[in-house]
Amino acid sequence: MKITGIERAPVKVYYLRYTGPFGEPLGQFWRTTVSPWLAGHGLLDCPRYGVTLDNVANTPPGQCRYDACVEVPAGLYLPDAQEKTIPGGRYAVTPFRGTGAEIGAAWGAFAAECVAEHELDMQRMPFEHYPRGAGFDPKTRAFVCELCMPVNS
Repeated sequence: MKITGIERAPVKVYYLRYTGPFGEPLGQFWRTTVSPWLAGHGLLDCPRYGVTLDNVANTPPGQCRYDACVEVPAGLYLPDAQEKTIPGGRYAVTPFRGTGAEIGAAWGAFAAECVAEHELDMQRMPFEHYPRGAGFDPKTRAFVCELCMPVNS
């Protein structure tokens, strides 16, 4: 697994919250709720983020919360979503390409390597970063993103 350390600037985003099991149900939320919402606002090519708010190891699947976020152009207001800032700072980052069924295992392996090599910053949440132009194959449901873990060192 290739892990790099980067400094990220804070990012203002709007988000829709999902509560429930991760994996395919979360992928369905992106396809049936988030993507049409993004398309309706002309934001399909804007950077997107997926922020996990709960530790899946000790939270019942039906109670796991996840914010599907979009970075919007300056001055744009989305009344049908909530607003927050993803904190800047140092992050360990690794690329991911796969499906919703595969990302959980990738997060587990990535987190284990981060714990072994870095001091994690428990005040900030890990997230997925879907940069402008990030790919999605509707046939295989494979997508591309970066897994980002907040670290102090």
